[in-house]
Amino acid sequence: MPWMMRLVAGAGLMAAAVAAVAPVPEWPGFRGPGMDGLAMAAHLPDRWSKTTNVKWAIDVPGRGWSSPVVSGNTVFVTSAISSRPFKQPTPGIYGNDFIAELRAQGLSSAEVNKRLRARDNEVPEESDEIRYMVYAFDAVTGALKWEREAHKGLPFGGRHRKNTYASETPFTDGERVYVSFGLNIGLFAYTLDGDLAWKRTWPPQPIYLDFGTGTSPIVHDGRVYLLQDSEKECYLTALDAKTGTDVWRAERKDKGWQRTSAWSTPLIWKNSRRTEIVTTGHGFIMSYGLDGTELWRLGKTFMPLMSPLAVGDVLYAGTGAQEGDAARPFFAIKAGATGDITLAPDATSNEFVLWSHPRASGYTPSALVHQGRVYLVHDTGIMVVVAADTGREIYKARVGGVGHTFSASPIATADRIYFPDEEGVTIVIAPGDEYREIAQNDLGEMMLASPAIAGNSLFIRTAQKLYRIQQ
Repeated sequence: MPWMMRLVAGAGLMAAAVAAVAPVPEWPGFRGPGMDGLAMAAHLPDRWSKTTNVKWAIDVPGRGWSSPVVSGNTVFVTSAISSRPFKQPTPGIYGNDFIAELRAQGLSSAEVNKRLRARDNEVPEESDEIRYMVYAFDAVTGALKWEREAHKGLPFGGRHRKNTYASETPFTDGERVYVSFGLNIGLFAYTLDGDLAWKRTWPPQPIYLDFGTGTSPIVHDGRVYLLQDSEKECYLTALDAKTGTDVWRAERKDKGWQRTSAWSTPLIWKNSRRTEIVTTGHGFIMSYGLDGTELWRLGKTFMPLMSPLAVGDVLYAGTGAQEGDAARPFFAIKAGATGDITLAPDATSNEFVLWSHPRASGYTPSALVHQGRVYLVHDTGIMVVVAADTGREIYKARVGGVGHTFSASPIATADRIYFPDEEGVTIVIAPGDEYREIAQNDLGEMMLASPAIAGNSLFIRTAQKLYRIQQ
């Protein structure tokens, strides 16, 4: 072949190879590309309303607290649709005050639990057939591109009324979008055009107190990772992203807690030593190698709702509790840990735990690390800000003032931090060593999904709508 023909042919092959590489999604999964809630280059408005700085707002059928994810010009969300009305949530902690009230009436523990579950849980017997839906919207216009019914049927387990049957956030790698409706329904992989590539189901498992599921899938280097912690079986599974076939399954045993369900999303931690899969379970934080081998574990933790994040060679992880400061440990862990790194009694650090704070973690919202500070907001609205390198407490504040409660995780740009509360108000603050509030932006309806950022657009999901906010 003449050299010119070889050059042309080589250029053609190179172009084809480039064309075959899927574009990197702008906000691929829960908490964005770094799973840390950061979009440092974005320029978002400080203020908005239902009409101000709104490019579009569309109704999303059904109910779901899955966060939006963005790939190219497409926004994906999931939802659950039923002909029977769902038991409605209310903002705030569903705490021990109601239990104390019932006990004061002289009721037995069995009757207290019965009434508590009747108030807060929706059991399968209260449900009708549910359509588990996937929606793809045009990110520019808000127009519906496609919708798919992943599954239809009665739920296999109940849910807390503050949860939904579509709370798991999808993940997209730019080739497919991977949608979980929890281990009791299954995992579904669609092409970006909406064709079903594959699906996986597993035997239904009981979840603690019928609270429902919430762990989202993550994708890394051609594999889908899914945490499956229930009251019966607990394991981390790795699937081939193209086919859905099993790569490996790591059983999670000897965790040290009687209850074993988890709702947090794993983290892919790329550090200078290796790449790890960090998981949070009931009573422990545990990391795995990409082959499923356990690398290290840290015990003496509590309810696993918030998800871990990392900055370089430091991992930040913790677990929370519903009320008060007890049982809210937060840890900074150095790369290279091995074995059991649980802190000794009264210790706050060791060879691999850089520092710890016993009373800082949020309960549902995940942490945010920004410009050398860790922002930790509890569901009750109390925020603790600590130094990322030492754990030294910088300040405490009540985000937004009295009356705000939080479930969604905060996000940040270079000069702003955004805290979405449960009633649809996003509180905007400036990062720094003191609390400085910029604005409060009210969309007027409940909001538990974490926002997404793509370019200079903010995508916010409320109970009924999906918004694109931009100046």
